[in-house]
Amino acid sequence: MRIQPRFAGMEVVSALGADLDAFTSAIKSGIGGLGVQPDGAWLGNMPHPAWDGPGDVLAEFLVRVLESTCRRAGEHPDVLADPDTALIVATTKGDISGLLAAGGSTSLGPFLARVRRAAGHRGHAELVSAACASGAVAIARASRLLEEGFGRRVLVLGFDRLDPFLAKGFGCLGALGTTACRPYDGSRDGLSLGEAAAAVLLVDDHVPGVRLAGVGLAGDAFTIVRPCDDGSGLALAMARASADSGGREVDAICGHGTATVANDAMEIAAFRAFFPGGAPPVFGLKGATGHTLGACGVLEAVACVLAINGGYIPGTVGFTANDSGIDIVASTRHVAPGRIMTVNAGFGGLDAALVLEG
Repeated sequence: MRIQPRFAGMEVVSALGADLDAFTSAIKSGIGGLGVQPDGAWLGNMPHPAWDGPGDVLAEFLVRVLESTCRRAGEHPDVLADPDTALIVATTKGDISGLLAAGGSTSLGPFLARVRRAAGHRGHAELVSAACASGAVAIARASRLLEEGFGRRVLVLGFDRLDPFLAKGFGCLGALGTTACRPYDGSRDGLSLGEAAAAVLLVDDHVPGVRLAGVGLAGDAFTIVRPCDDGSGLALAMARASADSGGREVDAICGHGTATVANDAMEIAAFRAFFPGGAPPVFGLKGATGHTLGACGVLEAVACVLAINGGYIPGTVGFTANDSGIDIVASTRHVAPGRIMTVNAGFGGLDAALVLEG
């Protein structure tokens, strides 16, 4: 039987604040972190140092996130240098400025090397770039590494930061909303970009806590960017995650919820297909954080752990009008979800589903 690793430590820096405590308070209270920019764009900016400072400021910032994750797990940060600590970095673009600077690297490999060097990391390391499903795929990969004996613990770091390149790219696709994004809302018209650094420490032990009960991955191969309208790829990932977790019911779904017309409609179709008797309550975080790209799968897994431990289902910031026929959670519900499925769908038809269980 596949192991079910425990979420031992977590940390989040996002538009909701500088640490896990701020993130926890915001998602439980239904507070949003998006702000309008001078050009009219709505973005989720995270607090961070000036990237152009001396040394490798970006790598050092990410190491602090990893160190905090270790501390919250009851581990000394020196565990980063333990050969039994594996590291997976999930990102869509890494240090995006490297793509634009003269002589900058267009490969993500050097980005992983910079983080490892700053952390003094000596264990097994991987970089996952699976579009906006990167974070969830990295968590699934971490479970496999523990199962195969690549270390006694695995740190998963999801990271992407805002850059004009990203805004222009999504603008060219017609994917950006005219207001703060409204996941699953009947009047949604596009996404709001965000940035985040989110990390989890996974361990295989017998200590009580929220565990990764099931994983499921699938691929649409429908178009380069648009998801398959019928949601069949995401439904397949959900079916695989459910089967991997023993097939038991889930109490809520943390949806991808980008607030684009096509993506949210695809998700609703997948939820209806997989739950023909009626889907459990669905919530989304991107109305609060923005779409954090490669980080969102990790950030949303953290939110699910917090919800299970805290006995609530988070609300969906920005959602007001329901025409989906699905139970979309508008504001925090104080119920006790024992099992939550979180799903992500990325460009190229990359679909991922995780089941977390308390």
